[in-house]
Amino acid sequence: MSDHSEERNFHGTPETTQLRQLVEQTLAWDLRPEDVPEVDHTLGVIEDIRKQASLLSDVLQAAVEQMPQDSDLCRRVQATLSEARGRLTDRIPREQRRAAERAQNLARLGQALLQAVHLVEHEAPDSLSPPPRT
Repeated sequence: MSDHSEERNFHGTPETTQLRQLVEQTLAWDLRPEDVPEVDHTLGVIEDIRKQASLLSDVLQAAVEQMPQDSDLCRRVQATLSEARGRLTDRIPREQRRAAERAQNLARLGQALLQAVHLVEHEAPDSLSPPPRT
């Protein structure tokens, strides 16, 4: 009997936990002019979200390759991945407010990727493998 506990617990790995924390913190930002985070901080957050979201995108892409291609789950995950491919490579504005808005948009993408991981974890756990440790 194979042990799939690592796959079933993927949603709680350091990668997903870090992205979840970034998403929560970023979406909590108040974007009133006096409260917008400094641009250097925002750019760092954007890079962190991009890194973690790219990692999850790779994991989800590998999972999709293990699923029946005509399944509803596969189509939903592929739609999320398609959105991620486009948005993770968008140019990052350097103006303070626009950069913060972009960070929040990327955080929403992070939410979608986390939801996709959750779906795969529950509907097709054997297709989901944690990223290699570096």
